[in-house]
Amino acid sequence: MQYKEFYVSKALLFITALVFITTGVLIILRFNPFSKIPLLHTGELFNRDRIEKVYVDTYPDATLNQLWDAYKREYVQKDGRTMDRAQNFLTTSEGQSYTLLRSVWLDDKETFDATLLWTNHNLKKRGDNLFAWKWGELSPGNWGVLESEGGLNSASDADQDIALALIFAYHRWNQPHYLEQARRILNDIWEQEVIIIQDKPYMTAGNWAKLEAEPIINPSYLSPAAYSIFSKVDPIHDWMAVKDTSYEILEKSTVVLPPDWIKINPATLEVIPHSFSDEEPAFSHDALRVFWRVGLDWEWHQERRAKEYFTKVSFLKAEWDEYGAIRSAYTLDGKPLVSDESLSMYGAVLPYFLVISPEIAGQIYNDKLAEQFNPDSEDFHGDIGYYSSNWAWFGMAMYQDRLLNLFSSEGVRR
Repeated sequence: MQYKEFYVSKALLFITALVFITTGVLIILRFNPFSKIPLLHTGELFNRDRIEKVYVDTYPDATLNQLWDAYKREYVQKDGRTMDRAQNFLTTSEGQSYTLLRSVWLDDKETFDATLLWTNHNLKKRGDNLFAWKWGELSPGNWGVLESEGGLNSASDADQDIALALIFAYHRWNQPHYLEQARRILNDIWEQEVIIIQDKPYMTAGNWAKLEAEPIINPSYLSPAAYSIFSKVDPIHDWMAVKDTSYEILEKSTVVLPPDWIKINPATLEVIPHSFSDEEPAFSHDALRVFWRVGLDWEWHQERRAKEYFTKVSFLKAEWDEYGAIRSAYTLDGKPLVSDESLSMYGAVLPYFLVISPEIAGQIYNDKLAEQFNPDSEDFHGDIGYYSSNWAWFGMAMYQDRLLNLFSSEGVRR
C-alpha cells in the first residue's frame, strides 16, 4: 500500500510540474520580449480577431506604416513603378497617383521621388503634361504604353491626384519644382479634360471623353476637395466653378446610389447613367470612390454640400442597419448584384459613415478593416490585391485622421 501511495504521489508531482512547464511555455509564447511584435495569441487558444483589433487600435500609426511597407514590397518596384500583379503586372496612371499620394502623406520622400521619376519618364508620352493611363507588356520582354488598347489616353482622376500630390510635396518638402510641374499639369487638365457646356466647366473622364457627342464623366473622378486647393495654386482657371458642376453632377446622377459612369447631354444638361458593357449601369468598384472624395471635402473644407450629399444617400446607412454589411456591387436603385463584400468598398465608404454615423464608422473600421490586419506579417490577411490594398488603407487613414490637407501650413506633419 505504501508503494502504491508513493507512486501516486510521484505521478501527481509529475503532472503538477508538467502543468507549470506548459503554462510557462505559453506565457513565453504569448509575451515574447524578443519578438518585433509581441505574440498576443497562440493558435486557437486566443481570439485572433479580437487581438488584431486591439493591435490596430493601440498602434494606429504603426499599422498604417506597416501596411505601407507591405504594399511597397508587394506592388512598388525600387524604380518607382506600381504594378497590378493580378493583371499581368499592369501599370496605370491611377496606380502611380495612389503611390504618390500615400508617400507624401507618410513623408516618404524617397518613394515619392522614385515614383515621380518613373511616371514622368514612362507615362508622359502624350506631347502634353498629362499621363498615359495604361502601361504594360507589348510583347515578350518589351514594355511600354499600350497604345493599341487606348493606353495613350489620359485619365482625369490620376492627373488630378498627381497634381494634388505634387502640391502637397511642395508644401511638405519645400522644393519649387514640385509646384511648377503641378501648375503645368493643371493647365493641361483644363485644356484637355475640362469641357465647357452652356458656359459652365465640367470635368470629363479624360481627353477622349471630352470628344464624345455626349461627354463621358466618371463621378468618382470628381475631386471637389482638390478644386478648392487648385483654385489657389492656379487662379487663372475657374476651379471653383468645376467644384460647383461636380456637385451638380453628383446630385443629378444619384437617385439611390451614384453610377460608375454617366453621359451628359450638352443640349439639355441631362445626366444619363452609362455602361461600357452589355450590363446595366451599376454602383460598384468605380463609384465607391465618390464617398471618399466627397468626404475629403468635408474633412478639409467643411463643405456644406458634402454633408448634404451624404445625407441624401440614406441607402448605405439603411443597408448597414438591416444587414450589418455593404455588398461590393448594387444596381443604381439599391439591389445587390453580388453577395460578397470587399475591403475597397468598406475603405471608400468609411468617410460617409464618419459624417452620418460615427458609431457605424467605428464598427466598420473594427469589424471589417482592422480584423483583416495581421500583426504577425504586418500586412492584410491573404492576397487582397492592388486595388483593395489601396482603398482599405485610404479608409483606415481617413479614420485615423492621417489624410491631412498639407496645402495648409498647419497641416504639415513631420
